[in-house]
Amino acid sequence: MTGLLLLFVLVVLGGIGSAVAVVLNDRRRRPDVARYELGRSFDRTDTALLTGGVARAIDVAVLELVDRELVRAEDGRLTVTDEVDRMLDTPMESPEYKPGYGFDEAMILVSVRAKGRQGLDAVRRDALKWNLRRRLRTLADRELLVTPLRRQWGPGIVWVPTLLGMFFCSMGLITTANPLEENEGPAAVTILAWLPVSILTAFIWSRRPGYHGPDPRTALGRDIVELLQAELPADAPQAQRVAVGGFAAMTDDALRRAVQGNAVESRWSMPHGRRSDRYGVNAVVAADAGMTSGGGDGDGGGDGGGGD
Repeated sequence: MTGLLLLFVLVVLGGIGSAVAVVLNDRRRRPDVARYELGRSFDRTDTALLTGGVARAIDVAVLELVDRELVRAEDGRLTVTDEVDRMLDTPMESPEYKPGYGFDEAMILVSVRAKGRQGLDAVRRDALKWNLRRRLRTLADRELLVTPLRRQWGPGIVWVPTLLGMFFCSMGLITTANPLEENEGPAAVTILAWLPVSILTAFIWSRRPGYHGPDPRTALGRDIVELLQAELPADAPQAQRVAVGGFAAMTDDALRRAVQGNAVESRWSMPHGRRSDRYGVNAVVAADAGMTSGGGDGDGGGDGGGGD
């Protein structure tokens, strides 16, 4: 019995220790790994998705279109140019169909034409997001973001083996106990420890970056963002500044006011449970991106930018 009790203690300490070790390991900065990930086809859209979700990626796209004079911005109202308006109405099979923009940009332009006069937030909500959803899924596969599904089941990596270990130790204590002695105290104590120990290990493990709070970025994802912010050139385009740090990072205040208007800054704010409807345009990330347990085709994105 003494050996089983000792094994039980080792299982408990091993489970808690493993959870603590994982959390401490995540606190280590990995600039070399972050730089390697940046070298793996990490463009401006990926940057915006990682730093502020789908709403920020749309903000960046709109700014790029404004810079290319395909979209006009004034006091928060967005409109397409006459040439873009004409091209959007031109059939694709027509010989006159020669757009100066790509397919993904066309989806933003369509929303700007339909909702842009209502402001940037309306464009965020209206724009088709299937391509951004796909890219979010890629970032999650690269372990730069944590999906709600991983948030829910990730701690099972540590609490399930710990619970199983405690279970077998307790069952061993019960089956090896001498019924004549009627001493079932140790077995009962170990059984009572199942729930609190399992909860404790899961709680500690879930303190990892990305597994709690509004920000789903992993430790590596945060390292990448810090590297991008530290190495942002002084002469970086305004769209690049927004991709890295949101509208607050812009140096052209007139352009910022013209494009942003009254739209709330995009920022990560992961929805959870019944409170998901309290967030704005970024709250409902596409189900096929693995970023939410619900989903749908309306909004897509990582957080509460855009307001309600």
